[in-house]
Amino acid sequence: MRSALTQAYQGLIDESDLKRNSDQERERAFLSRAVAATAIRRVTGWELKRCAEAVIDGSDDNGIDAVAVTDGSQVWLVQAKWSDKGTAGFHTDAARALVDGLRLLENRQFDTFNKKLQPFTAALDSALGDPNLKINLVIALTGKDPLSSHTTAILNRVSEDHHGHGPMLSYDLMTTTELLQQLREDRMPAPVDVTVRLLKWLRRDLPFPSYQGSLWARDVAEIYQRHGAQLFSKNIRQSLGLTRINVGIEKTLTEEPENFWYFNNGITVLCDYVEPFYPGRRHPDHPVDLRLTRATVVNGAQTVTSIHRAMQEEPETVAEADVSVRIIALGDDYAKYAYRIAETTNTQNDVYRRDFISLDEKQAQIRQDFDLTLGKSYVYKRGEVDPVPDSGCSVVQAAVALACAYRTPELAVRTKRDTELLWEAGSQGAYQRLFGEVPSACRIWRCVQIQRETGTALAALRNHLQGRTHATAQHGDLLITHLVFQLLDLAEIDELSFPIESALTAIPELVAAILPWLVYRVNLSYGPTSFLMSTFTNEARCRELAQLVTEDVRSGALAPELPHEYVALARPNRRRASATVPTLVNAGLIKDGTPLTYVPSNPAEALATREWLAVDERRSQARWQNHRTKPLIWSYDGLAYSASGLVVRIWEMADWAKAPPAVQGPTRWQVNGDRTLQELATELLAAQEAGGG
Repeated sequence: MRSALTQAYQGLIDESDLKRNSDQERERAFLSRAVAATAIRRVTGWELKRCAEAVIDGSDDNGIDAVAVTDGSQVWLVQAKWSDKGTAGFHTDAARALVDGLRLLENRQFDTFNKKLQPFTAALDSALGDPNLKINLVIALTGKDPLSSHTTAILNRVSEDHHGHGPMLSYDLMTTTELLQQLREDRMPAPVDVTVRLLKWLRRDLPFPSYQGSLWARDVAEIYQRHGAQLFSKNIRQSLGLTRINVGIEKTLTEEPENFWYFNNGITVLCDYVEPFYPGRRHPDHPVDLRLTRATVVNGAQTVTSIHRAMQEEPETVAEADVSVRIIALGDDYAKYAYRIAETTNTQNDVYRRDFISLDEKQAQIRQDFDLTLGKSYVYKRGEVDPVPDSGCSVVQAAVALACAYRTPELAVRTKRDTELLWEAGSQGAYQRLFGEVPSACRIWRCVQIQRETGTALAALRNHLQGRTHATAQHGDLLITHLVFQLLDLAEIDELSFPIESALTAIPELVAAILPWLVYRVNLSYGPTSFLMSTFTNEARCRELAQLVTEDVRSGALAPELPHEYVALARPNRRRASATVPTLVNAGLIKDGTPLTYVPSNPAEALATREWLAVDERRSQARWQNHRTKPLIWSYDGLAYSASGLVVRIWEMADWAKAPPAVQGPTRWQVNGDRTLQELATELLAAQEAGGG
């Protein structure tokens, strides 16, 4: 193992901090780091160099030896142990150190780590704020002893602490056996040759010999048991573990195995060659045994691993479930077509639960109510362009707002965990509770307005906060929104005469009162170092917090003062650059009705918008009005926009998938085909300064 680790990672692992160590100490540290890199490779499939770069072991690593972020929301934290004798253990002190390191990451205290973490902070910050976050603690050690009961108790507590509406954190022990297996696979990637028995099959020969049919679930599980992750060498991803989709696959297998063929997309297998053998009649109604050379599953990795897990739990129930399979033998064209097949079979449009609500007549009724009662838009089919904020909302925005407005916080908590949970069917499902008794357009629209205003107020507050309070405002945003709904007087919200403006005006002050009480109650109930992500996805905790904070705010008592480390340090005063549009409006430099033209500022933007703009010349044209916030009247729809807002709208309509998240709109709008708004404002300010004005 020492030899394999050295050959794999020598020159790739950073050892610059070990120069003053003895040779023995340096080798021991290198091997421990190589173990951490091997663990990262096993769970991510990354190349060796990238795995080596994931190692942050050293002083100030806070108990974490390697870090990886995959799929945007999967965080892998590794602690590794090397022993020359193969007797490395993972004891309570190491477990506590790993949990403490996790806590520092969750609270965004990245500066407490060494500089090796720096390349990962942006990805970690994004993942830790993702509602689909999954944290995976990996304990990698050259030993075989199981974890002690005291150690597992520590890890079980942190796992339970992160179990909101579904598992958010798990831990796994990777011992010598698995580490050696990975090192062997890296050095000798043996091809998978396998024989499968296909039922109810069809064959086609052009352009490649191919079979389509079904396998018994027990056979799929047995193949995975023998070959493991080697089956997925050409797949775009390995098994993702206990995701919502995979849990659903296992549930169907264990509860409705007879329906699995109907509910699952099946498996696609590529191989070099396929050789058929017929144990009975050579007929599609009789089985055929197929010997596959160099087989790999390019679509269906989640199905395969879910079948394997389900077979371990309910073998008798699952064994004879039908699994749909396609087998394609590419022969000499393998290199040419394997990647294309793997890519296209994994990028077809997914069908989400939300898609099925488009069949619900209630949604069409709500859309009509929005149009007739409010003169606003309401979209409920995935793929429709969301209305601009002032002109309406989507069903997703409506469902999130209604979930926050629900009388108890449980639906807001589910939404924080995964918005897909909003479409759960059944009498106790979120969708039935939100839309079963059709809410009026007035109620939905006002709830959306309240939720948006709360989000704006929280964003403004976060600019003055740091550490735990900043994290509370971020992770607890939907619970805070729920509290706002509970504290406002919304008894007449369905009436056209309801004073929504006064309710919206009260929200910033209300949010400012809620946040310190929420921080205080979380710290008091669960400790000042408790995990915030898990707290705000735990229904029982949020129910208790909602009751306490509501009573606190209604009592009128003085809100607790936030500790000084929770408040951002004041920044030095700097002269703020004058805003372009107010500068031009104040000067009256551009007359109302003056034409403006949208001009992309870079080749990528021009390429992304060219085709859409060319369909109708009005799409790139606007007229000026001297208004400080919405000075552009778009010729295409006649609505008023800010300079940046209209650029973003054009990007959305042009379906520019890789558009940047922000834009300097005044640099894109030319006045009379001459200078841009930005250039005009700059010239005006320069003239004023030169004249002492």
